[in-house]
Amino acid sequence: MKVGVLLSGCGVLDGSEIYESVLTILAIERAGAEVAAIAPDVPQHDIINHYRGGELRTGDGTAERSVLAESARIVRGRITSLAEVSAHDIDALIIPGGYGVVKNLCTYAHNDDHVSINEEAKRLLTEMASLRKPIGALCIAPVLVALALGDKAPSLTVGNDAKVTMDLQRFGAQTAETTVDQIHVDAKHNIVSTPAFMLAETPLEAETGVNKLVAKVIELAKAI
Repeated sequence: MKVGVLLSGCGVLDGSEIYESVLTILAIERAGAEVAAIAPDVPQHDIINHYRGGELRTGDGTAERSVLAESARIVRGRITSLAEVSAHDIDALIIPGGYGVVKNLCTYAHNDDHVSINEEAKRLLTEMASLRKPIGALCIAPVLVALALGDKAPSLTVGNDAKVTMDLQRFGAQTAETTVDQIHVDAKHNIVSTPAFMLAETPLEAETGVNKLVAKVIELAKAI
């Protein structure tokens, strides 16, 4: 069993949420499955100082980092470019949250009226759906799923965030309200989602939902 983990950088404000990413990886490995970390080889939208806040800049006023290289920090370099991965290479796909999902994998964070999506991310999600291989989405990641698969009307949760819920519906998704320790399962499309740090304040609060999501995704993958 190989579970793809689609990362979007390193750090909640400009990449993948690290707690969610690590909890996901731990849960996959505890279930006896193999982690296949994936990220697009594209520049980050911005680089945020996670200590002081604000955007980082170099001496000439600009700074650039690779989403793939930054994501590699989380998995000790064991990662593959998204362009090199198809749905035939993995049994399931899980997407941790963090602003990188809505900055680097799509443009929702900075242009929610006219949102575009990374074409490779859309391709992989579309392939997964076509093969009915399960998809897990944590925190804000349901936005990406809705953008890629809105024509299928997937059912998703981001907890109880009214603004994001309305946008998910605008992108074609159905929505459900859940608590931090719950998962929402779209049995028709084999999609599982949980609020994680949309509601959690600590890793401990997020862990139950993350563990449930990983367990359900692997259960669905085994049933295919």
